[in-house]
Amino acid sequence: MQNQKGVIYILLIIIVAALIGTGAFFVALQKPPVVTAPTDQNPPPVACTQEAKQCPDGSYVSRTGPNCEFAQCPEINPAPTPTPTPTPTPTPAEGQVTLTEGQKDGPLLVQKIYPTYITGLNFYAYPVATTEGQPITLYIGQTASNGCTIQLTLIKIEGKTATFIKKTDNNKPCPICLAENTFIDTPNGQIAVQHLTKGMTMWTVDEFGNKISSTIIKTSKTPVPSTHQMVHVILNDGREVFASPGHPIGDGRTFNDLSVGESLNGSGIITAEKVSYNKNYTYDILPSGATGFYWANGILIGSTLK
Repeated sequence: MQNQKGVIYILLIIIVAALIGTGAFFVALQKPPVVTAPTDQNPPPVACTQEAKQCPDGSYVSRTGPNCEFAQCPEINPAPTPTPTPTPTPTPAEGQVTLTEGQKDGPLLVQKIYPTYITGLNFYAYPVATTEGQPITLYIGQTASNGCTIQLTLIKIEGKTATFIKKTDNNKPCPICLAENTFIDTPNGQIAVQHLTKGMTMWTVDEFGNKISSTIIKTSKTPVPSTHQMVHVILNDGREVFASPGHPIGDGRTFNDLSVGESLNGSGIITAEKVSYNKNYTYDILPSGATGFYWANGILIGSTLK
């Protein structure tokens, strides 16, 4: 009997628990769902004050962004600093020359010196040698030249003094020599100038005008362009010679200075004209002695060599 009562109690407990669980379930079903408020992904725009700021380049920027800050000004690229022209530096083959007004060096005679430039006369030795200088104006960095060997570049002006770099290019000698097959007087007879060599004997004159034997101490063979011209001189006694316009006569004149009717070596000139030269080289020699003079085709002339 007692066992039956125990079973009944257990069944009652199970039934009560089931009823309580069922009631809780139905209560939960009837509870309204919780709705989460949506997040505003696009907040309303911020109205900035209508102000403007002037930038260094002259443009304007306004306030912008959520904090109403002024926009960034454009970058300014600074103007490039001009590179100063470097002063030429002398090399071992160059040297500095200082001239004042009235002084001459190489092809340049300085006449006037101004704060930023100089004026003067430029004397050319090639393509046509002349004793009359050509007017020239030089600013810093500009150059005067004899047309071949010598260049003077202006590098500085201080007061009434101008400084130049003087450059001598011995690989570019002025072709102011004699034509090929010009015959030179020697104790062994006349020999074509291109066949003479250092150490051979030839005739020259001393400082008193006496004809003496001498030794060749220097020779030259200078290439010339196809446009090179020679001066063709004929004397009224039949002697004639072809020489470059700048070749010295020995009396202060050059072949370029000669004119018909003038005298050369005691004889009148009947022809003095420039003609084309169809050879590739001109030639010259230097005899030992005080004058450097020698006879070319029987005409006494000077040497271009020193």
